[in-house]
Amino acid sequence: MDTFGFTRKKFLSLTPENQHRHLVQWLSAVYQKLTTNRITTAGFDQLCEHYNQILKWGGMMPFNCPESTETRIRLECISDAIHFHRCKAGLFCMDHALLTPVQTDDSNRAILRLDCHIALDGLRSLFNVGSIFRVCEAAGFSSVILGNTLGKENEKIKKTAMGAHDWITQEKTGDLAQTLLQKKEKGYKIIGVETMPAACAFDKFEWPQKSIIVLGNEEYGISSHVLKICDEYVCIPMYGNKNSINVANSAAIICFHMAGALADGTCQNS
Repeated sequence: MDTFGFTRKKFLSLTPENQHRHLVQWLSAVYQKLTTNRITTAGFDQLCEHYNQILKWGGMMPFNCPESTETRIRLECISDAIHFHRCKAGLFCMDHALLTPVQTDDSNRAILRLDCHIALDGLRSLFNVGSIFRVCEAAGFSSVILGNTLGKENEKIKKTAMGAHDWITQEKTGDLAQTLLQKKEKGYKIIGVETMPAACAFDKFEWPQKSIIVLGNEEYGISSHVLKICDEYVCIPMYGNKNSINVANSAAIICFHMAGALADGTCQNS
């Protein structure tokens, strides 16, 4: 277990905002390890005790360690704790405080449904997952496959998905590699979106009708055992100084390009 890198004296010497900022960083690392099953039950219990000790130092309310050993429940609790400390540190401002909501008409349009799916390998950002649900539904994809990733039952994901989660199915799995192998047996091509020498530029790739697009963790990309399952690899060429973009943005680029390439003759009225 990674211990918090501050003694009580050093922690209390920080401003309240910086206390919360450092707790966000620590808990985010814990969250990432939970998504990849790198914390044992004993280790998680020990972490909860340590976290409550730190909260006591700062005179904060104690953390209720979940009784369930289910990874999803633990992820939700840690995510909520991260959200709490982010709010206290003033690290974000909610959209509704800045912008007037845009009203959209979701009826009376031709509906496209492709036999295409997107698989998420250990994504940890609830915002990214919710955004990808919305993108997939809008691009006419059929489902989202969740490998060690929270799904649309989560309130924060539903909020970001803006209702799109009601129109697209999800499949949850604790072993994404095995699930993708089963999909292969049913005729699906598995296509990883990853920056690597063997990857083809997405706009030069010939997209198969039955396919599953794999997107990896925000920091580490597609895990090595899932990467080996992929039949092909595509990338989004970068032309600036940065060599990557947000995973939800990547999903939007790939999904809508793919939908445009496959849409002819597949559109039907709702």
